[in-house]
Amino acid sequence: MNEQKKLDEARYFYSQMLAEYEDRQKFTFNLSAFLSSARSVLQYGLEEAKTVVGWQQWYDTYIAANSILAFFKSKRDINVHDEPIRPVKHVDIVLTETIGLSDSVHVIRSDASGNELPEPPTEKSAPPATKRKSAPPPSATIKYRFDDWTGPEDIIELSSIYIDALQSFIEAGIKSGFLRG
Repeated sequence: MNEQKKLDEARYFYSQMLAEYEDRQKFTFNLSAFLSSARSVLQYGLEEAKTVVGWQQWYDTYIAANSILAFFKSKRDINVHDEPIRPVKHVDIVLTETIGLSDSVHVIRSDASGNELPEPPTEKSAPPATKRKSAPPPSATIKYRFDDWTGPEDIIELSSIYIDALQSFIEAGIKSGFLRG
């Protein structure tokens, strides 16, 4: 019954993670709150349906079959019971340099027999001035990751996937008759 409310709360903390992405401390605080509220979705579901025959088996199978649900359950448990969560911060820095290139072509004229003909007199002119494009400014991209997640997703991507998985959990529980929603 309270699963959707806790999922809405998790979505709120997810939005705060996005808003405070540049500030590591605020990001981590919001991640911690996100982990707790998102985990509560499953805990409320477990509590609500524990008297329904078959629920525990369905719940255990559902969680075990979804690596994201199991992973985040573990992250929240560590965050609450062992030590505060410490996401790994990756910073990718891109530096670009523009290099100006010039080239010249020397044309050799020849007659039908292949004999080289003298070059006609030409006026020497300075090569045309070329405008150099300025290089884009250096940029840095910050990504927070869980050090024990083996996939390419960062915490933001994983959290979005987790939210979707929790929504699916609620919908599957309602459809199966274990949850009221």
